[in-house]
Amino acid sequence: MAETIPPNQEPKWADVPLASPTYRAGGKATVICSAAIAAPPATCLGITLDPAAYPSWNKFVPRMTVQSSPPPSPPESTPPAVAQLLKESPGRRLLLLGTRFRVGVRMQPDSASGGRIRNTDLEISVLEEFERGGAKGLRVTWKTQGDPWYMKAERTQEFLERPDGGCDYVCYETFYGPLVWLVRRFAGPLLLRGFGLWMEGLKKAAEEKAAEQRAKAAEENVGAA
Repeated sequence: MAETIPPNQEPKWADVPLASPTYRAGGKATVICSAAIAAPPATCLGITLDPAAYPSWNKFVPRMTVQSSPPPSPPESTPPAVAQLLKESPGRRLLLLGTRFRVGVRMQPDSASGGRIRNTDLEISVLEEFERGGAKGLRVTWKTQGDPWYMKAERTQEFLERPDGGCDYVCYETFYGPLVWLVRRFAGPLLLRGFGLWMEGLKKAAEEKAAEQRAKAAEENVGAA
């Protein structure tokens, strides 16, 4: 589904709802967006999976709290990029497959007060590596906890490597249920703005971290010479 989203796409409602990994077809609406990020896929994924980092870069979701973590997965079932993140920061509580967590969504992030925060409970449903067009990528998906009949959603974020060392970021969230039209009508513009702030913040944080990593590697190379 992500391959149908154009590059450098500002947040918008897709012309046709996209099927999500878990809920499949039948969605009522999908928000899509994409951007080129001058940072490797693993760097972007590391920021996305770190709940403690969200206040520093995400104006739309400034709060994320892990509710429960799954038992450790066997090494062979853990994506190498995720295994490396765990190895580099053993003390961090990352979002892993099966993790349940709560996000605090700021629906009016541009207001002086930031607006009230609305809590939503989610669960990681997909965390994997993938290939597309000969390039390797990383994918994380989360969905609404439980199966509420009135409305649920599933969001996928992909980071596909580029020849220049950066990655193409693609994001889409599909909404299901009879009340989706209410969200789109009354909160649609705020939701699109939030997706834009998320994408801008992630891009900035990832590119800054990638620059720090390159500078550190250069210093180490000089020291080893």
